[in-house]
Amino acid sequence: MIKNLFFVLLLAAQTAFAQIISKDPSFASNGVSNVASYTLAWNMAQDSNGSIYSSYSIPNSNQTFVYKLTANGILDSAFGNNGKIQLPYYTYQCQLKMQPDGKLVIFGYGNISGGVSGSSDVWIVYRMLPNGQLDPTFGNNGISTIPNAIGSDVNGRSLGLILQNGKIIVYDSTTIYRFNIDGSIDTSFGNNGSVATQGNFYYGAFVLVDNQSNLICITKINSPYGNGVIEKFSPDGQPVTSFGNNGILESNLLFSPFSTAIIDSNNKIVISKSNSTSNEIFRLNPDGTIDNTFNCALSVIYPNALAKSIIEKDGYYYIGGNQSSHPYTPYVSDESPTFFTKLTQSGSIAPDFGYYPDSSFSSVEEMIVNNNNIIVNGGGYIVKYLLNNLTLSTTDITKTNSDISFENPVKQNLVFSTNKKVSKIEIYSTQGKIVKTLKDSNTDLSELLKGTYIAKVTFQNGKTTVKKLIKN
Repeated sequence: MIKNLFFVLLLAAQTAFAQIISKDPSFASNGVSNVASYTLAWNMAQDSNGSIYSSYSIPNSNQTFVYKLTANGILDSAFGNNGKIQLPYYTYQCQLKMQPDGKLVIFGYGNISGGVSGSSDVWIVYRMLPNGQLDPTFGNNGISTIPNAIGSDVNGRSLGLILQNGKIIVYDSTTIYRFNIDGSIDTSFGNNGSVATQGNFYYGAFVLVDNQSNLICITKINSPYGNGVIEKFSPDGQPVTSFGNNGILESNLLFSPFSTAIIDSNNKIVISKSNSTSNEIFRLNPDGTIDNTFNCALSVIYPNALAKSIIEKDGYYYIGGNQSSHPYTPYVSDESPTFFTKLTQSGSIAPDFGYYPDSSFSSVEEMIVNNNNIIVNGGGYIVKYLLNNLTLSTTDITKTNSDISFENPVKQNLVFSTNKKVSKIEIYSTQGKIVKTLKDSNTDLSELLKGTYIAKVTFQNGKTTVKKLIKN
């Protein structure tokens, strides 16, 4: 029986037909920079020129560096010593953010007397000018410290750094501090500059800023089997008593350890967690209740797929992760292959992206999602992927379904009917890869697996139409 397929009529000019992700061969060495590949590195930042900044600490040493890559992924020789700057003190678990004015803030914990991990008793915050010099207007010649601060578990990224309306917030699993723009402790915040949280030391915390500059703190109460808590504070660190029980919401949804969390554009809390059977992403409403409109099962990608980084862009969630066979230690269970995918607002995998595996490294720590590329910090590897958008203009898209019709679903041969001359038909997987190119009706498609495909038909007059194709 001949019937028309569902049209995939792109809704506006320049709407993407498919996104194909691949390493950028023009970036560093075939898309990968390994400047810090043997080190402890978590964060990165990108400026308006496409340059990338990152920081790292070398294990079992007292050396911590900040480095700068050009947009092409090579060390910028104009920055520091051939692209690198060694910080005055060793700081474990370096966190790095870029202020709107281009200055860099670097945070970690260490020992200003020269000790290394294990003897750390000071939190250290640096602020650096874009040229790599420490900012003399911040703290003591660019350095502020918090003495006698509790350290952080060496097996997890328990420390964090966020920027809030010109202020600098640093935290671990039990305490949040805020600095003024000059590097002094902001005594108007919380209790004389700090806020105590409900968190447990071992499993760390995530402190997020919502759309009203409130602070959302997600922590574990007990390790490893206790519930988690979500605390909400005003921008100045006071409990929001209308949230939960006087600002504290205990949740068994956080019974399992969590690996990352974000606040999305709708003020919803998106959390990735690890448990003994699967690793999933769930979403909470602003009041902390579960959002049942979002259902995500990363196990369709890998049985133990774990999201390590989540970025929201243009209404989608971009996910970077890896496999995790150690369910209660998500911070140390980085295993190849890594993967990247894109989720819709309902939690399903976006068909224009699918998922992309990469076995060349085993950790996804942070992502930057641009319009045409994704940049990943893979535990010291900086990797750049291209997002190649196949676009069709509205003038190229057939606006009626009379130009061509397919027999659907296809069992073996693709049979179509048209009164126009066909130049070619390209069949794409939902991951955006061409799996078959043909021209004639009744062409054998038996080698294609069962599933959904997208057929792009190009006529000899230059017109193009896009259709959904189902293979049985």
